Amino acid sequence: MISKYPSRCAFQLLIIVSALLLNSLAVAQWQADPGDTRQVKAQAAIDKIKESTPRSAPFFEDAYGFAILPSVTRVAVGFSGGYGKGLVVEGDKLIGTTGFWQFGSGIQAGINNFSMIVFFKDKEALEYFRKREMQFAGQAGVALATIGAMGTPAYNEGVAIIAVTKLGLMFEFSYSGIKFTYKDLPE
Repeated sequence: MISKYPSRCAFQLLIIVSALLLNSLAVAQWQADPGDTRQVKAQAAIDKIKESTPRSAPFFEDAYGFAILPSVTRVAVGFSGGYGKGLVVEGDKLIGTTGFWQFGSGIQAGINNFSMIVFFKDKEALEYFRKREMQFAGQAGVALATIGAMGTPAYNEGVAIIAVTKLGLMFEFSYSGIKFTYKDLPE
């Protein structure tokens, strides 16, 4: 309710405008360049992850940054290999490109294609990612056709990963070596 006193009215209006501005700054998000095919594919993958994985919403709202890999393909027959490439975003700014490599062994067979997003809780987690450190992961799962979602439900050492199956058939119980590469965009 707006007061009949002009100074109080101006103060209330200032509070409302300030709240709206601060709120819009807090939810600033990266916007894909419609003229860049890689960015359009990345945005489509983000939209698909948001739609198919509602638990991803808090990560999109709170993450310091993220790496989005629109298409990762894995092939396995006892041993497995996988590769994908994507973009890295800090806040609302595109800062680099990334690659994903995975090699594994174990009880596994099939082929799988999925989209993956790696959320960084803070600057420290993003900087660690940029150093290209090797990671190891034990995995168990099944993906059939377009059914399947995998990922950590919470941050683990500042990183949360959500992947959504696009297509494939994969059964696995394996141990894998995972490597992400990072390259800054030219200024």
